Amino acid sequence: MFNILTDFSLSKRIDIDKLGIIFRPLTNKEKTIILKMIDNIYMKNKRVINKLCKNYDKEDELKISMLLSKEYDDITRESIMFCFMSYKSGFKFNTLNKINKLLDNMIIIDVNNDVISEFISKENIVKFISNFLSFYDVYSSDINFNKKVRSDYSYILNDNILNPKEKDYNLNLIMTLLMSYDNKMMKKTELSEKYLLDIKSFFSKLNKNEIRRFLNAIDLFYTNNIMIHNRLVNNITLAESILIKEGEDIKANYILKAGIILKHYSGGAETINCFIKDILNYCYDLRSAIVHGSEEKILVNLNSAIQKNKHLKDLLEDKNASYNNKKLKAIGLASDMSMLVNRAILRYWIENPSMVSYLKK
Repeated sequence: MFNILTDFSLSKRIDIDKLGIIFRPLTNKEKTIILKMIDNIYMKNKRVINKLCKNYDKEDELKISMLLSKEYDDITRESIMFCFMSYKSGFKFNTLNKINKLLDNMIIIDVNNDVISEFISKENIVKFISNFLSFYDVYSSDINFNKKVRSDYSYILNDNILNPKEKDYNLNLIMTLLMSYDNKMMKKTELSEKYLLDIKSFFSKLNKNEIRRFLNAIDLFYTNNIMIHNRLVNNITLAESILIKEGEDIKANYILKAGIILKHYSGGAETINCFIKDILNYCYDLRSAIVHGSEEKILVNLNSAIQKNKHLKDLLEDKNASYNNKKLKAIGLASDMSMLVNRAILRYWIENPSMVSYLKK
């Protein structure tokens, strides 16, 4: 079970049956339990917390802890100290009205382990849920970047707001609902109900092998490669896994199939079509040079691309750059463009699963 905060109230339970995942709002009973816990943790101790915040500084932590130990049990003392230290670090206490609004906008993600285990191992479920939430970036506005979406949500998925017996439950509840920083909540997730419904519809059209292929694709998409060389190789591999079947000419089909999809989002002007063909050719050639350990070919491909397309020349030509800077610039453009291609492919897959299946076959 996972919990996230959104800026909308989910109107109904959404079951993605084939994955064994349910997105649902909190029940009234669950809200009541959580509010009772907040009352025990904060409301009953509000007077002493406010007094501490007013009269002491952060450096007085040890002194305050010793004072509290005379009157409170360890769990209550820990909660009071956590509220005090958070406030002194710049966090603010939410009003009860705001907490109720947050509860209305909270989404619980229930997982049926028996179903999801066919696709994802238990230790990777958190990362999968993170990928699922991050994918809203690609979905939300064509293939443009949505900067409000985080590329990794794993760190907000490791506590259970409905399990008071969980270790550090009080502290997690404080950070989830009671305190905000600059009016921002730690668990805030950019999402929409339409996205969840469309993803539900998408998965309903896939067989198990296609589901595995999609989950592998978004895992590749959100893999964090430190070296830009590896990022480019990873990007082309992702596109290949979605669009190209075994035995096909990989380069020719990458340019053809990825080009068809990218043109779908670009308007289709002749100059743009020509640029798409040349940039995909360039991306694949650089990928091959890296994979086969022929880095000297990177600048050869760079010079060839500059001569072939004036738009690439404007993007890549730098007569005064050093060898290494030219190489990094060359790989950087290929990496960025291949990432844009993958955003288009993944978005297109959601919108046209049967067409992507046709391109693959």
